[in-house]
Amino acid sequence: MSGLHPAVVRHEGGDDGFLVAPGSRGSTDLIHDHLRARILSGQVPAGAELSQAQIAKEYGVSRGPVREALRLLQREGLIEAEINHRARVAELSLDDVEHVYALRVVNEALAIGVSVPRFSTADLDELDRLVTAVGESESLGFGVWEEQHQRFHELLVAHSGDRMRRSVAQWAEHTERYRRVYVSDEGGGWTQGAREHAELAQLCRAGDAEGAMRLLARHLSRAALTLVASIDPGHEPVLLRAAIRQVAAATENAR
Repeated sequence: MSGLHPAVVRHEGGDDGFLVAPGSRGSTDLIHDHLRARILSGQVPAGAELSQAQIAKEYGVSRGPVREALRLLQREGLIEAEINHRARVAELSLDDVEHVYALRVVNEALAIGVSVPRFSTADLDELDRLVTAVGESESLGFGVWEEQHQRFHELLVAHSGDRMRRSVAQWAEHTERYRRVYVSDEGGGWTQGAREHAELAQLCRAGDAEGAMRLLARHLSRAALTLVASIDPGHEPVLLRAAIRQVAAATENAR
């Protein structure tokens, strides 16, 4: 695939205006954010080539902001770029899924452990509402489900501090491509996930921080282990299992 998928540049309404006004300040961030969202959503598929010249033309900017936006995406591991070759959207990989989910297991378990004692009644009521919303959105397609699912997981770590929340959000967004595979290919993914969401909300209301940490670690690792097995059944996910053990040890020591 040469150039850039048209969906990346044009507004969903189908107009022919540029997303980025030519010469505008902050164009690197806008291009980065827009490309990133389309890669994570699968609109620009794994393996797609990205031409700097074509992207610059379609966004109505010089190559400078495009080159910097691609550099940021490469640093995140979302694209691969070699000298004298076009950038390419990174393939879904075994190493990536294990690494990113290991980071999520450790960091989100820590973040929910800090958040549980700080939840207000309004927070807990909103968690219950989102449990229902996530369950009801399953029949409406991945996009609708993902929006409610993301809100639920963001609220679970809402009181862990700005820096932790930003870190958690980054890795959660990075796994969107993998969640699409999990919920579409794993028959029990929806049902088991819904049960665990309800249990997490109950543990939060009960003030059981250690229980919530353990369950959230299992919740995330189950999806990751399923994906690892689907990519390479013979692979031993050492890093992921180490992350699970770390959370288990932390909750045991807290008792």
